Amino acid sequence: MNEAYNNLTNRQRIYVDAVREHADDLNIDTTKDDFSRAELRQVSLKMKGKIWIPNWITHDQSRRVARGVFSIPEIPSHTSVSVNGPDTTDALSVPGDAVDADAERIAEEILVGS
Repeated sequence: MNEAYNNLTNRQRIYVDAVREHADDLNIDTTKDDFSRAELRQVSLKMKGKIWIPNWITHDQSRRVARGVFSIPEIPSHTSVSVNGPDTTDALSVPGDAVDADAERIAEEILVGS
């Protein structure tokens, strides 16, 4: 996760995460930094049923790129992090090894009821 994302408040993170969550459905490219008012309105409508874009974006002059275009660098920076969190694959539980075989045996016993 990047430092800019870490510096956001919880409410700001919720909006950034909503942009990422709904981007595919709304055909929004999350690899860029700049987002149009129309794109952000779609996210707001999907997220809260209203077209209002949060003030922390629209009223922050440093985020204005052009008329109706806002910079939200936290979105693409955040995309490099897995949505499911860090990889927690245990080096010992490689498919086909003894640990994996034991887990399969236990699961099978539970299902069969033995």
